[in-house]
Amino acid sequence: MHEELDPIDGATTLDADSESVIEEDRAGCELINGKWVPKHPAEMPPDDDRAGCELIDGVWVEKPMSTTAGIVESNLNFAVKGHVRANRLGFVFSESAMYQLFAAKPKQVRRPDVSFVRFGRLPDDKVPAGKMQLAPDLAVEVISPTDIAEDVETKLDEYLRAGVRLVWVVYVPTKNVWAYKADGTAKLYRSGDSLPGEDVLPGFGVPVAEVFEGV
Repeated sequence: MHEELDPIDGATTLDADSESVIEEDRAGCELINGKWVPKHPAEMPPDDDRAGCELIDGVWVEKPMSTTAGIVESNLNFAVKGHVRANRLGFVFSESAMYQLFAAKPKQVRRPDVSFVRFGRLPDDKVPAGKMQLAPDLAVEVISPTDIAEDVETKLDEYLRAGVRLVWVVYVPTKNVWAYKADGTAKLYRSGDSLPGEDVLPGFGVPVAEVFEGV
């Protein structure tokens, strides 16, 4: 199939091969004369990034995410970010942030659904374009129905061993949140409780019911 476009509009003639390219998509890019060009080159992810995936033993593995889990993630991100910005505590990230938790394991990269890094921990308090080689102060994992219990337990163990000070594991079906501290202690928060930020997010608290609002 050939489609002739008016050259006055600055378009070129497309053939079958170029059509197959156009049908593809490149996030953050524009198709210019048949080539994908970054729209904002400085903001493009590095070559060792795969959106929505974690690097596990050198293999990119897609993170499962349901629609309901996405709603919960958004609710938590909104609540934490509002508190952090109001008190100028640091940076709040969505699941796009990548963490190399252990210096000796460059092929192991995690993406918490929500995370927080306090000011003073990143060089010059600037967020790198690629992965961060540190453990966040807070890591949140929203458990989807397709998550495997063993994988969740492994990830939790990595967070705590790496030095994450507070981990929230959020279960959508039961609408409960387990909070784990660096010392290994854990506490369960139900719908009638308020989820505190402990010493990681001083003064923070959000009703667990609001965490699951819309689900």
